[in-house]
Amino acid sequence: MRVKDYDLSEIYSENVIAKIVQVARRGLKQEAPLSAYPHTVPQEGPNKGKYEYREADFWTCGFFPGSIYALLERSIKFPRAIQTHGHVRPPLERRLLTMGRHWSVAINKMSSRTDTHDMGFIVQPALQKDWELTGNPESLQSVVNAAYALASRYNERVQAIRSWDVAINDRYSITDMKTNFLVIIDSMCNLDLLYYVGYHQNDQSLIDIATTHANTIMAAILRPDYSSYHLVNFDPATGLPKAKMTNQGHKDESTWTRGQAWAIMGFAQTYTWTKDLRYLETAIKCAQYFLGRLEECRGRHHHHLVPAWDFDAPQENPTEPLRDVSAGVIAANGLFIIHQSLQSLSKSVVQSIAADTDFLDVSLQIIHQTLDMALDKDFASFAAENTMVNGTGTGSLELSVKESRFDAILRHATANYNEHAHQKYWDHGLVYADYFLLEYGNKLLRAGLA
Repeated sequence: MRVKDYDLSEIYSENVIAKIVQVARRGLKQEAPLSAYPHTVPQEGPNKGKYEYREADFWTCGFFPGSIYALLERSIKFPRAIQTHGHVRPPLERRLLTMGRHWSVAINKMSSRTDTHDMGFIVQPALQKDWELTGNPESLQSVVNAAYALASRYNERVQAIRSWDVAINDRYSITDMKTNFLVIIDSMCNLDLLYYVGYHQNDQSLIDIATTHANTIMAAILRPDYSSYHLVNFDPATGLPKAKMTNQGHKDESTWTRGQAWAIMGFAQTYTWTKDLRYLETAIKCAQYFLGRLEECRGRHHHHLVPAWDFDAPQENPTEPLRDVSAGVIAANGLFIIHQSLQSLSKSVVQSIAADTDFLDVSLQIIHQTLDMALDKDFASFAAENTMVNGTGTGSLELSVKESRFDAILRHATANYNEHAHQKYWDHGLVYADYFLLEYGNKLLRAGLA
């Protein structure tokens, strides 16, 4: 499947469906609620190729179920984008829904958590999609619960939502919530949950909290050049920042690429809800910083649009920098939202805020280079013929998978390479890199571009 001049067929291939199914089926062998969720796939070592799991309440738990629902959305709304054997299609939609619901039980049960700001990441990829695709009222209630749980972390004096309760690594230990108020750039991408539920429930308070938080991020976490800090510690007594630092990037003053990607997508999402041009202009300036830093890499190493894990980190081998493909695909999603937002504005406004940047084209370039460099080539597939269970007919059709030896779709992500991290994760498959790749493909489908 080509979009403009770019071959993106691998996003819609049988391989991506079969890989998600091969991992999802393992969960069906366990009783729900599941106690652990896919996180990273090591590329080396004794467990290479197989997902390493994190506890069910870890912030990434929503992304693998979200990948299941991304494929379910395709099977329901865009069946022509399901590139697989004809015999696979009849059971696929049914099996995806069964797997998605099974993997979502634990998420439903944790939808009222108030100990984390990541409620959007946790409930929206799967539960919001379940509500929108199937009308499941339980899923909608969980999404509503999550929004109010997130809003409970808002502090009027700081004018922000608390991201983390504590921050602990080998360099610092910030644990006293009475004297510290930790906010991270990632928080921009959980505001979509507040807007979604605020408008659904006609609750202006949720909308106001989201917008106020965005303003605080703009003022305190973005630098004058629209690069971003990762973490800001506010004084809850005064509401003022007392430290600006990093937790997952290279240094406090460096620009962690995934954090910059969160900024692009988060401010772009905020504009789609508010229609306040300040947020679109901010998203664009964050994007132009990101793209400018990528452009600096042209000629230094191959696939220059696949970002290094931190724009300012020294590289042991400058011709083969440590990458984070998740930063690239997240940024591409944000760039696409910017592109869509610009379509409704006058040419003069577009020219004044976006100059000549073609955000659709550059997002496609990022995805194209990502697939070329980082797509795992050990493809999964479905068996050529049906497998019948007990001979009971089509109601018992199963999906027989020829499994890949590598569980993730993409390689070369880096979750955390900060020198002070208790545990580093680098150069691996990563569950949300795959999710945002699939989501980008669905954005193209929804827009009629693929």
